[in-house]
Amino acid sequence: MARKKFPVITKRVILYIAIANIAICSLIFATSYWAFNRQFREQYDSSIREIAAAARDFLNPDDFKRYRKNPVSDQKHKEVLKQLQVLVDQFDLNVIYVSEVDPPEYRHIFYFYDPVGKATDWSPYPLGYEEDYYEESYNRTTRRVYEEGAELVRHTIKSRSGSHITAQLPVYDSRGKIVALIGAQKNVQEFVDARRSYVRFVVAMILLFGACSVIFFSIYFNYKFIKPILEITSETNRFASENGEPDNGLLKVPNKDEIGTLARSVYKMERVVHNNIMELTRMTTETAEALASAIDAKDAYTHGHSTRVAEYSREIARRFGKSEAACRNIYISALLHDVGKIGVPNSIINKKGPLTKEEYDVVKTHPVIGAQILANITQIPHIADGAYCHHERYDGNGYPSGVAGKQIPEIGRIIAVADAYDAMTSNRSYRKLLPQETARAEIGTGIGSQFDPDFAKIMLEMIDEDKDFNMREKD
Repeated sequence: MARKKFPVITKRVILYIAIANIAICSLIFATSYWAFNRQFREQYDSSIREIAAAARDFLNPDDFKRYRKNPVSDQKHKEVLKQLQVLVDQFDLNVIYVSEVDPPEYRHIFYFYDPVGKATDWSPYPLGYEEDYYEESYNRTTRRVYEEGAELVRHTIKSRSGSHITAQLPVYDSRGKIVALIGAQKNVQEFVDARRSYVRFVVAMILLFGACSVIFFSIYFNYKFIKPILEITSETNRFASENGEPDNGLLKVPNKDEIGTLARSVYKMERVVHNNIMELTRMTTETAEALASAIDAKDAYTHGHSTRVAEYSREIARRFGKSEAACRNIYISALLHDVGKIGVPNSIINKKGPLTKEEYDVVKTHPVIGAQILANITQIPHIADGAYCHHERYDGNGYPSGVAGKQIPEIGRIIAVADAYDAMTSNRSYRKLLPQETARAEIGTGIGSQFDPDFAKIMLEMIDEDKDFNMREKD
């Protein structure tokens, strides 16, 4: 069983829909991903500012100079550490610290530092502890606070325990000068995991949406546009190849748009073309029949012979599976198969006694003459072959060329059977028509020798169906 293939236009529509879906879904994904991150940043920044505001309430920047000169922890320093511990617990922080930074090296001098062991095993730094930070991203954020006056900077750190965000905010003295930093570090691995789950969910929804929309729009476009267009294309191809009746199915195309108008216009065009073809065919057929009658009139004993041969030939072709147009052309070709007898003297054609060898040789020229007469007719395929080959034999013993088997043009093999049968069932100058049984026996005997087996068997079927012997010359 042949695999059913999608039409090219269907493949292209599906491709275009898929590309459009990818573009739309990518935009949706990027927008939602950006919105998700933005929401987190806003929440994080809000909490960090809240932490800084709370810390500034109990920090006294003027104490930093005193602690730097004399880094001894006093009661006030211990109270600040406790309050920082409260912020750590309240906001679930890893680390919170307050430090002064010495530019341009940006060495940190810690005044308050409270690691709680959530992410590391650090111990609290002693008051006034100095440490150099060489991590570029960390120092870059510090510079932004001191040199650019940034109100909030952040950078991300990844470790074995997960992802962390460290934020830094300035601490101002009474004159508005930046004298220290408040730093807070928070574990955001939960956010990273949530974002990863969110991304998976969004991707899954996008794929589901994309697949459903491709299927839906493919079915819709196929029903609404592609199917009607293919029906129109198929019908025009069929009509162009067969020249048959226009298909009323075009009037059933449900579209109310330009496609429906096109379908109805194509039907009207086919109807006009069909009517013109029928008129031309009728004129051609009538002309051929008139010429055939003129040829038959030349022989007093072959009246109606060409018409009967044409009818038999057309029926053989129809039963063999030929198209309507092909059957019509075979009918016209068979009407004119004896046109070459125009070149044979009447004295020979109407001679009542047996023909001499010389006279028979003259009669045998009529296929060649007929082919020459019909050679310039190009609108009916193989019309000259019908005239030229209808006396060839399947075994190669015919004339004028002596070709055999399938080398004989098909139209010649069809007409040969029909012509032989009508010759036997018609009155001739030298005998009366033969009985139907005799004619049938002769056709059967000639299968494979005189006649093509396929067409001879069809002729036998026709004879067997003719119970009243109507297939003969009428009195």
